[in-house]
Formats: sequence, C-alpha cells, structure tokens
Amino acid sequence: MKECNTHQLAALAMGIGAGATAATFLPTLDWAVIGVTAISGYAGGLLPDIDDQESSNFAVIKNLTRIAAVIVPGIQFFYRPTDLLLAIPLALFMLSHFWDLLHQMTKRGGGTHSVLAAVCLSLGVSWVAYLTAGYAAVVPAFIAAGVGYVVHLLLDDLSRPPLPPNAEPSRMGYALTILGKGKSVEFYGLLSIGLACAIALWGI
Repeated sequence: MKECNTHQLAALAMGIGAGATAATFLPTLDWAVIGVTAISGYAGGLLPDIDDQESSNFAVIKNLTRIAAVIVPGIQFFYRPTDLLLAIPLALFMLSHFWDLLHQMTKRGGGTHSVLAAVCLSLGVSWVAYLTAGYAAVVPAFIAAGVGYVVHLLLDDLSRPPLPPNAEPSRMGYALTILGKGKSVEFYGLLSIGLACAIALWGI
C-alpha cells in the first residue's frame, strides 16, 4: 500500500508538472489542452500497474477510463461531431469489457513494466487526448504520459531491496527494461495497441 501511495503522489506531481510545463512553454495552448496534458501525466504515472487488478492504481485508471467514456462523446457531439463515429465505438468498448480483457492479457506478467509498454500505452493516451481536446493535445499528452510512465518504472526500481552479497545482478529483475519480461501475448497485445493508436493518429 505504501508503494501505491508513493506512485499516486508521484503521478499527481507528474500531472501538475505536465500541466504547468505546457502552460509555461506553450502559452498558445487553450485550457482544455493543458487540462488534458495534466490528466495524461497523472494517468501515465499509474498505467504500469494495470497488470494488477488488486492495485488501487488499477482502480483509478479504470475509473478515469469510465469518466472519459462518458465525457469524450459529449465533447464530440457539441464541438466536433465529425469525430463521433470514432468516439462512440471507443466509449462503448471502454465501458464494456475492455479492462477485463486487458487484465487477462497482462495478469501480472511484467509486460506493462517496460519501455515498449510506456510507448504503446502512451499512444493510447494520446488518442483519447485527441478525441477530447483536438490535434494540439496529441504530442503534449504523449510526452506527459510517457514521462509519467517511466518515472513509475524508475520508482519501482528504486524501491527494490538491495541484492544480497555476491549475488549476480540481472536486468530481468528490474522494471525499466525495453521489452519487459511477460508472456508473448502481452508483447503482441501491447504492440497491437501501440500500432493501432499510431496508425489512427497518423491519419488525423
């Protein structure tokens, strides 16, 4: 529980920092983009724990997704009705069994604790950011979520107990790895999410 509290505080700091950075260095952005960037930084700081259904971080992300599934189509309806065809299926998917399917795929295998997952899932955050606040939110949201994600992984590594004397160091025991140490289904599942979001963002 202490580790979750640390991650939640770090994620909150990342969200506030991302919003403040966007407002300071990109003053032309409107309030909606800055807000979405801040939420993306916060969500990115919790996303690595979606492989643990018992984690409070998982519950926070799941609730954020449910809120987005209601808000995003409403935004599209009033401001960009042409994107409703994208927002409504996404919302229905997130409100149905999305997290159950994702949990079955990851299931504490370790695949979400990797740089690959940071990139792929941050692309997913960017896609939701686009549907919420438009094209201007894509890059800030991706950077904010990615940095928050990597900070979470670094905190995981810092919180590990030290190796016993004369023990062989192994990178497989660390969270910050390139591909993770999960099952093949995790690798291909995360890669599919990343590729699907990248193709969707490329086409906007």
